[in-house]
Amino acid sequence: MQHNRLQADIKRYFWIGIIGAILFVLIQILPSTADSFFTGTTGKTISKSSAELKAAAFAGLQFGQAVVRTHAVYQSDSVFYGYLSREGLLDDFAEKYEDRFPTDTFQIAAELGNGETAYIYIHMTKGTVVGWHLFALERNTNTTLTGSKLLRAARSEALNRGFTASELEIAEAGGDPSVQVLKPKDGMIGQAKLQLHIRAQQTASGSVLVTRYEPVFNVPSEYVAYVKRQDRLADLLSIGGSLLLSAVLFILAIVYAALYRKHTSFKRGWLISAIFLAFYVVNNLNMMDGIRASMGESLNAELYAIIAVTVTMGITLLLGASCYFSLVAGDGLWRAMGRSLWPRAGESDYGSVVWNSMKLAYIFAFIVMGLQSVVLIVLQQTTGAWSTTDVTQSTYNFAYPFLLPLLAWCAAIQEEAVYRLFGIGLMRKWLRSPFVASLIPTVIWALGHVTYPIYPSTTRLIEVTLLGLLFSFIFLRYGFITAVFTHAIMDSVLMSSSLFFLGSVRDIIAGIVYILAPVGVAWLLRKYSGSRTGSPTIA
Repeated sequence: MQHNRLQADIKRYFWIGIIGAILFVLIQILPSTADSFFTGTTGKTISKSSAELKAAAFAGLQFGQAVVRTHAVYQSDSVFYGYLSREGLLDDFAEKYEDRFPTDTFQIAAELGNGETAYIYIHMTKGTVVGWHLFALERNTNTTLTGSKLLRAARSEALNRGFTASELEIAEAGGDPSVQVLKPKDGMIGQAKLQLHIRAQQTASGSVLVTRYEPVFNVPSEYVAYVKRQDRLADLLSIGGSLLLSAVLFILAIVYAALYRKHTSFKRGWLISAIFLAFYVVNNLNMMDGIRASMGESLNAELYAIIAVTVTMGITLLLGASCYFSLVAGDGLWRAMGRSLWPRAGESDYGSVVWNSMKLAYIFAFIVMGLQSVVLIVLQQTTGAWSTTDVTQSTYNFAYPFLLPLLAWCAAIQEEAVYRLFGIGLMRKWLRSPFVASLIPTVIWALGHVTYPIYPSTTRLIEVTLLGLLFSFIFLRYGFITAVFTHAIMDSVLMSSSLFFLGSVRDIIAGIVYILAPVGVAWLLRKYSGSRTGSPTIA
């Protein structure tokens, strides 16, 4: 019986799971060994509402206009942060420059009473203004300064920001005569040089208004070119390797669902596909600020975010359909081959299988996370892999961060359905080798992760392929339910860890609830199975 195997292997893998949990905590959680996973900021992060108030007060004084509306997003200089990460300079930067020139800020779009928009950058822990940029209307009657007048205004502003006259040098003139670039003599970390980009206007009354103050660390051009090449490679692998091949799997799932319908039912999988859709829709709406932030200083950022979320909703519907047909086709394929890797709720031992699958899944989840931690360390040592920030995925840019771990169940349901239940089932139908049958859909799955901000771009391909083969073993030996629980628990722990670092009581409680949620899900499924007769086909 399958539940007997599950019970026996809970004891067999228990201590390996403990070792995996220890490795995960040591490598990915403890601050002393997890520099690449954190921003390097110190102190308690202020709230977005507090940042908006500080930005509004500054804008009112600086530009002499009432502030009509503010909106804060988390912003990051991901290119510079990645450079610091690769060169091992994060600690040095935090000590020397973080207070005045942070890589991560709150970017507040402040709409002024005269119709203009200013972007104000607020230090995330200190609450100080570290930069700003006013987008002036064409009807603005102020005169934009150039030449010597601009230079005097730029020097004056630099002195106001704490620099001394002796440490300031004039940088080479750029293509925009309205921007004065100054470079502090000692403003350098590694090969990245600090520059101050300053723009100013003269008002009708004769006073000087500084409309732009932007400190920038310019990283070596070779690094920028390398990152761009890696991003292009990642896009190519993701679109050509994952997106197109996943679309092929979708079409094949529809075909095989029809061909093997006598071995399954089209009622199978509709409920968990609907759960996937609901959770993913919530995630799409939740991440609008991340899309806004990815646009940088764009007056159309909100419109772009709405369009992007609308398009994403359409893609989400296709993913939901792919999930559903993969569940139906995958179940039919395996049953036609004489294996029941996804038991039905009405089967006699369903409740025991679900309950023991959940318990074994917790063990396997920590084994997978321990393996992931070791693989990342090995890749860092052998390939020099490093990571950077991504404003679209940051918890700071979620409207409700405590909803983020819902995405764990989205990934678990859809990816295990498409790439394990159906993908391996299809390849096993075509190929004799179980390993090759597992490897092909695993690589397709892994290619969908190469656009994450980890370099070289092939780093995640290697990492996720190895993890995917372990997931394939779990699926083939213990079935679809164990694989889904393992995937959901792993992602829930990783995402809940992000909530813990936010520090609020609500987020900490939410994280704990998400980590324990699989227990509740398994209990409900076991109780549901025990209260039913016949062979329900929705679970």
